[in-house]
Amino acid sequence: MSKSFDCVIQNSSQKIKDVVKCMNFRSSKADSVFGGHYTLTDDKVEAAVLYPGMQPTVLRIRMRLRGTTTGANNRMDLISLVTSGVDNNEASAYEEDILGVVEGWQDDETHNPDVPAVSHKRGMTPFVFVPFEEVETSVLNLPVEKMDYYVPG
Repeated sequence: MSKSFDCVIQNSSQKIKDVVKCMNFRSSKADSVFGGHYTLTDDKVEAAVLYPGMQPTVLRIRMRLRGTTTGANNRMDLISLVTSGVDNNEASAYEEDILGVVEGWQDDETHNPDVPAVSHKRGMTPFVFVPFEEVETSVLNLPVEKMDYYVPG
């Protein structure tokens, strides 16, 4: 059986040491920080995040948790990433559990005809975790010209 947990998501092109300053529940939409919920069952993660606004949109993510070394659990491979429209009643219920609102939705399902469901296929690279104690020294803080390459998987 799965239990739902809260999560905070920020999509940013900034360096990790700058992003981490906004990663708290006091951040706002102006900081591009959004709250959501996730469940973990074995190595499968399901998450949902609501982007409120004039056209509320939910981001539904399915991932597989893995590690680059035994016990690390420092990578999540994306299985699917879908954005869908939600109606205003569903959007107002997100405070309690947006994941519960979208549970059972098909990948092509939307509840707002102005916001079609889109299954995203490009750029499906693994999510990389950097422990808070390593954000200042992570190689992801280097400028692009100092990185030869970075392979997240």
